[in-house]
Amino acid sequence: MGIVGDRPESGLRIDVARAPGGEAPWTYRGEAVTPSATFRLEATVSAAGAVVVEAPDAPAKVADRARLLLRAAWKHAHDEDQPPPRRIVRWRPDGEADR
Repeated sequence: MGIVGDRPESGLRIDVARAPGGEAPWTYRGEAVTPSATFRLEATVSAAGAVVVEAPDAPAKVADRARLLLRAAWKHAHDEDQPPPRRIVRWRPDGEADR
């Protein structure tokens, strides 16, 4: 099923992108979206996979879940010996990223 509307019905959706090319650290900019709010975020991903998310208006749980999603995208690319993707769009239901 495709995405319909601006907000997920539940959980968290992130949509971030980085500039093409370049070496680590990679800087992503975009947003984290919940059913009730949209939060701007910026994240830095190191070559070793350390992810720092800055989302000053977001609850800590939202920023941490975004960090986990970005870390998973980095790990998948790293396992394939590739740089992380230029754009990351992910949705997770409530609780899944907390495990």
